[in-house]
Amino acid sequence: MKRTIWRTRLVAGIAALLIAGACTPQAATPSESASTPRPTGALLTAQPSSAGGLTSDGKILVRWFVGLGTGGNPEQLGAESAAVAKCNAADGACTKANIKLALEVYQNDVAYDTLATQIATHNAPDIIGPIGVRALNGFGDQLLDLSKYVQAKTLDTTGIEKNLVDTYVVNGKQIGIPYAVYPSYMYYNKALFKEAGLSEPPHKIGEKYMMPNGSQVDWNWDTVAQIAKILTVDNKGNDASKASFDSKNIVQFGFDFQWTDPRGWATVIGGSGSAVAADGKTAQWPETWKKAIQWYYDRLWKDHTTPTQDYITALAGGNTFQSGKVAMDFSHTWYTCCVYPGDGTTPVKDWNIAVAPISLDGKITAKLHADTMGILSSTVHADAAALAMNFVMTQPDIVVTYGAMPAKAADRKAFFDALDKKFEKLDPTKVDWQVASSMLSYTESVNHEANLPNFLKSDAAIKQLQSDMLTNGTLNIDNRLGDLVKTLQSTFGGG
Repeated sequence: MKRTIWRTRLVAGIAALLIAGACTPQAATPSESASTPRPTGALLTAQPSSAGGLTSDGKILVRWFVGLGTGGNPEQLGAESAAVAKCNAADGACTKANIKLALEVYQNDVAYDTLATQIATHNAPDIIGPIGVRALNGFGDQLLDLSKYVQAKTLDTTGIEKNLVDTYVVNGKQIGIPYAVYPSYMYYNKALFKEAGLSEPPHKIGEKYMMPNGSQVDWNWDTVAQIAKILTVDNKGNDASKASFDSKNIVQFGFDFQWTDPRGWATVIGGSGSAVAADGKTAQWPETWKKAIQWYYDRLWKDHTTPTQDYITALAGGNTFQSGKVAMDFSHTWYTCCVYPGDGTTPVKDWNIAVAPISLDGKITAKLHADTMGILSSTVHADAAALAMNFVMTQPDIVVTYGAMPAKAADRKAFFDALDKKFEKLDPTKVDWQVASSMLSYTESVNHEANLPNFLKSDAAIKQLQSDMLTNGTLNIDNRLGDLVKTLQSTFGGG
């Protein structure tokens, strides 16, 4: 099999990393720096109110707080402001209910502290969002149970899959409503598959994968490991399935799990699980998660089919799939932002998406990122806030400008049509977007970014495992995971 021999080149990483931060739907945690340099502070200030949360002319003031996730870009601010104006128009839904909806928007790097201060000084807004699953870990326990509004259809969940709605059921409370969803799946570089003489990965659940010898096998992570060897190439054109393969001079990799962490790896490869037991205080690392972490570590250091940290930095500064030197990359719909750099020049000319492989537990698990909106339990006008929030969430222009896949199935075609239009001059393939929609039926039972006791320290311990795995090829994974569970138990407060 004739191979094109790629030459590795170091690419300045900082720009691509900034792109990554800007495109990811999850808001930065308080310990993270802002993804792009920009002014700090309020973009739109709070609406003043009189006693009892009323405006000076006696309307019910409902404050909508934006900044914990996406929503602060100029074009987004325009769509948000237009929706507020529409609700407050003479014949608008807010005006008819004697409500004045007020928008306040803060830069992401100050939004957390601003909201925390507002809550502490009894000056909290009513509605917050969009906000991602990870960001909810800071304020989830202060959100109102929306169950009665869902049951009464004040908050409309029509056309949203039940498992997505259930993502926001925490301790029996419906703390949010799915608004924008980002399913995950396998991106693949068609040109690299063609060059290797390999069949493309399946686009439908249950389809088999055809190996080079013509055999039909399950599309699972063992299959991914096998074809990743054929897709990993050294600087002399030898692939990783050959004895002559030089693991010290790799120029193309078979697989990467871009921009995620060990809980994400473990969830997709191993299946649904959690680092905290059902009692909410005991640290654990489920058995299938242990196998998943070992699987990933073997791809890094045994098969050498997945880039380690040095290679990650060299491959478009961390945006590895964009480099054109990674054949498969498991990521989310939000990565459509970053397949191409801003000027459209990239080695990735022909790509598509495939369904998630069968996890090690025998089920398919496609981890989910999602943005929601919620109402703070401190509101004195819950009914009005629910009505106003429903209005905002049903305005299609807003979710489109967020670049997010709508939670409502009926709105998704327009979203994918917009992506096709965006890519029509860059991508010779019409992407099979039904893959993305199908993955929404296979989300994890416990979100991989779910809350943990003492979240920031616990999350940092898991991130340290990630760093160790990507930089150290001599780890004993069983021992390292045992140490992690001990560390987590300590941060959880259990000794």
